[in-house]
Amino acid sequence: MGELKLRKSVLLFLVPGLLIYCLFFIVPFLQTAYYSFFNWDGINKPVYSGLNNYMSMFKDPLFVGGIWKIAVWALLAVLIKVGAALVLANALRDKIKGSAFFRSSYFMPVVISSSAMCLIFMLMYDKDVGIINQALRAVGLQELACGWLSEDKTAFYATIAVPIWHTIGLFFIILLAGLQDISGEIYDSAVIDGAGAWVTFTRITIPLLWGVLQICIILAITGAFKNFDYIFILTGGGPGTTTEVPATIMYKTAFVTLKYGYGMAMAMFIFLLSLVVSLLFKQLTKTRVEF
Repeated sequence: MGELKLRKSVLLFLVPGLLIYCLFFIVPFLQTAYYSFFNWDGINKPVYSGLNNYMSMFKDPLFVGGIWKIAVWALLAVLIKVGAALVLANALRDKIKGSAFFRSSYFMPVVISSSAMCLIFMLMYDKDVGIINQALRAVGLQELACGWLSEDKTAFYATIAVPIWHTIGLFFIILLAGLQDISGEIYDSAVIDGAGAWVTFTRITIPLLWGVLQICIILAITGAFKNFDYIFILTGGGPGTTTEVPATIMYKTAFVTLKYGYGMAMAMFIFLLSLVVSLLFKQLTKTRVEF
């Protein structure tokens, strides 16, 4: 087939993309890391404070509570989002009548913007005219009807249900692509050997798909850590501080109270937490990847 050669002139086409990437990611990231060590209001001269901003974070009960919330969010995202996507992808692994329709239907919510999706769910969650409460009243469960986004006991879970449901289709497509890379002969051999659907799923599908599953799990975890728009649109962190997570706390600290240095420290912590959790998960599941 010959030897592949990369002409150096082709590298010139990478320059525009690299410049944009550096301008809008690398430079802001370095500035965020730099100002996280300063007390700064965004206007006056920054005053170096060392690690004070980082130490203050762990003394802030609101921020610490937000970390536990995103831990719950990440766990539910993995169990529900990745789990549901895996079940749906496995069900449509083989081409059946109507499979193209179902694949398009499962992925369709992903193309809707997060703001539009939040507005849809705000109407669904409405205490008086929302379809959820109307359905509960219709089946005689009116005592369960409530203001899903305005009550402390339901606001957080009602809020995170939106991004979890919204992106199931994305993980479905990723897992379906991974399943289609698995040779059908392996499944045929399993059927000949008498393996049932559960044994085939647990002993063949999951091990051979583990590399793709690992990526999906990491994406689900990091997505929960950095999600901001859904909470900002649906509840703004309320009622009270019930739905406040590190991303919303960071935004309000930097852009509402004008504590930019402290807010930048929170942003760096969110980044480092996502990185550490991802690397830790990757390391802990390394033996499974080599299966």
